[in-house]
Amino acid sequence: MKHRITILFLIALAFCISSFAQNQKEKMTREEKNEKNQARLDRINTRNDIAVFRKQMLGLKEYANEKKKLASAQKAAKMPVKLSAVVDSDAVENASESKTLIGYIKQDAGDNSINLYEITYDRQEKKIISVKRTPEAAEADKEAAEEKEDKPEKAEKPEKAAPKKTVAKKAVPKKNKDEDEDDDTDDEKPSKNKDKDDE
Repeated sequence: MKHRITILFLIALAFCISSFAQNQKEKMTREEKNEKNQARLDRINTRNDIAVFRKQMLGLKEYANEKKKLASAQKAAKMPVKLSAVVDSDAVENASESKTLIGYIKQDAGDNSINLYEITYDRQEKKIISVKRTPEAAEADKEAAEEKEDKPEKAEKPEKAAPKKTVAKKAVPKKNKDEDEDDDTDDEKPSKNKDKDDE
């Protein structure tokens, strides 16, 4: 009985201490609350700006032109090619301090990744202020043009296949009923092979 009373006393004491400790937390001052709320609003605004920026990148005519080129790029690379709009992650971390965001129109083919366009977004005006073609993309275009020039030369070297001659089919005249009957009688004649088997 005494053990039960001491155990209940210890449990009650533990609850009292934990509730007392929670009440002793330092209360935030008005300034700290304002700073916390401002930081939260900055994060929300940054996320909103990034979402608007990505939508505007996807709506660019440069993005549409590159999307049209995907089929030929897939044939040349002989693997799936993906086009995407990406916001620079370093700019996102420091976005609350900066007035602009930087993004890229990026083309991925297997392990190869090329930034085709560098795009700058003004956070105050809420619009894209510059679109620049990257040097990487210019080099890739030159290589693709060189490959296209090389292909016709290679195509001439192999021997050309002779054109197929089409043979005109002779028209078969329709048979009369009398001719059909004659054909049936031909079927009734024994073949030479059967005669040899019988002997």
